[in-house]
Amino acid sequence: MGNRSSSSSSRMTLDTICTKLAAGDFKNVVIMCGAGVSTAAGVPDFRSPSAGIYFKLRKYNLPYPEAIFEGSYFRKNPLPFYSLVRDIFPEKLCPTTTHKFFRLLMDKGILTRIYTQNIDALEFLAGLPPEKVVDAHGTFLRSYCMKCNKNYDLGWLKHEIFHPLTNNGIPKCSSCGGIVRPDIILFGESLPARFWSTSHTDFGECDLLIVFGTSLAVAPFNSLVGKPRQGVPRVYINRTKPGQTGLVGWLMGLGRSIDFRDKDDVVALGDCDSTVIKMCNDMNWGDELNNIKVITMEAEMI
Repeated sequence: MGNRSSSSSSRMTLDTICTKLAAGDFKNVVIMCGAGVSTAAGVPDFRSPSAGIYFKLRKYNLPYPEAIFEGSYFRKNPLPFYSLVRDIFPEKLCPTTTHKFFRLLMDKGILTRIYTQNIDALEFLAGLPPEKVVDAHGTFLRSYCMKCNKNYDLGWLKHEIFHPLTNNGIPKCSSCGGIVRPDIILFGESLPARFWSTSHTDFGECDLLIVFGTSLAVAPFNSLVGKPRQGVPRVYINRTKPGQTGLVGWLMGLGRSIDFRDKDDVVALGDCDSTVIKMCNDMNWGDELNNIKVITMEAEMI
């Protein structure tokens, strides 16, 4: 964990974090988040293995299950990918309570950046501007034609995905007829340059790191937790302990130990939304959280 060291004395607690947040002691908060923040919105984790997703893949006649998430296979045959998205992606997109909390931190002027593994664009529907979000694995917010590079937005792509009879199941460019793909990072593709260019400064200057809804089992995203300076509090909020990927992840070799054992670390096991609600109530931010306005993208809107 870099220069971070462990100690058992004067351990930080979530109550202490809330007290300091409410008092305005933190000025540069960095968020890391994963699929757990979007569970309540019905959004699955596309990139991480799960028994449910891999069970669905059997009907696509793939050479091997992981091929559906590989960039090289998508370029040859995008139909299985879009079929899977149509099977498991919710027709209604609405940010969760945790996404509202991100927005609240921004409104209070203390959010430096969000680093997300998610591709669902819910941070943007919660009102966060692109400059506040680093999409480590890309996002469905943007899509582009692989032939002429024409850009499309989330509403257009969602409409095309859920109306397969109009395009034989594959979104096509309205200008040249080329295949349109979401601006996401598939396996075998490089992470966006912005992931590397902003992280050094953001994590070097942050005075609080909060990790939401990710097992921190996938590199290089998980390496970011070691970047804050020694003594900077780090809060981990998730249903499972850091580094736990479950049986499928272990079988695929994705397991990797990430420790949160320093005296300034807090591990709060549980549901992200429930934990956020408790934190905001403890800080007397409950009304502000409830008053955050977000965009809900209904099927009827597209």
